[in-house]
Amino acid sequence: MAEQLSRRLECVLGLLRPCAVLADVGTDHALLPVAAVARGLVERAVAVDLREAPLAGARAHVERSGLAERVLTVRGDGLLAVPEGGLQAVVMAGMSAASMLRVLAAAPHVLADVEQLILQPNQNVAALRAWAKESGWHLRDERMLEERSQFFVVCAFVRGEGEDPAYRVPGWTGAALCQVGPWLLARQDAVALRWFERQRVRASHWVERGSPRLQPELEVWEAACQAMRAAPGGVAPR
Repeated sequence: MAEQLSRRLECVLGLLRPCAVLADVGTDHALLPVAAVARGLVERAVAVDLREAPLAGARAHVERSGLAERVLTVRGDGLLAVPEGGLQAVVMAGMSAASMLRVLAAAPHVLADVEQLILQPNQNVAALRAWAKESGWHLRDERMLEERSQFFVVCAFVRGEGEDPAYRVPGWTGAALCQVGPWLLARQDAVALRWFERQRVRASHWVERGSPRLQPELEVWEAACQAMRAAPGGVAPR
């Protein structure tokens, strides 16, 4: 029986499309891959972690779930540790964006066959959006949630050709949309608005104290807050 997931991991799982094989990099206790298999979202999963201690917990959880034949636990560094063949989806949750980008860059041969990426960075989600935008990954959806006074963004990317339509928003540059999140802006998400306001206040604080380099960032947050208040309901990116 799979353990109950946190709201954060439920959000991650909610953006995963059904597929054959999933890799969860930085799996910790393998809660997510076990839940994905148990709920019929994936046929098989690989739970990867670099550290032995959490991986021992992952093995124990997999055994308790009765899914040992369908959830493989592997100790190793990112996608390089995933057995070759059949991998269709990659999840990374609870890592820094820098760590995620390093994992993705280190294994282009593994990533070549992957069809979807579900990424939940602990910081600097803008860097992931910018990387995806320039690397042939389209932003299919994104969600923001608040859990225990912390804000988390989950992004779902899929393979795409040409310009990502999510960034075709009149009056907005691609860089600004990478900062705020085009789908969060379009959805008029109330949680995202609270996050935008927090970022606006933070940037304003530093600009007022003599950090003019943050002025462009402040203007983006101000525009995002204004847009979300001015047009409740909004229009999705075309």
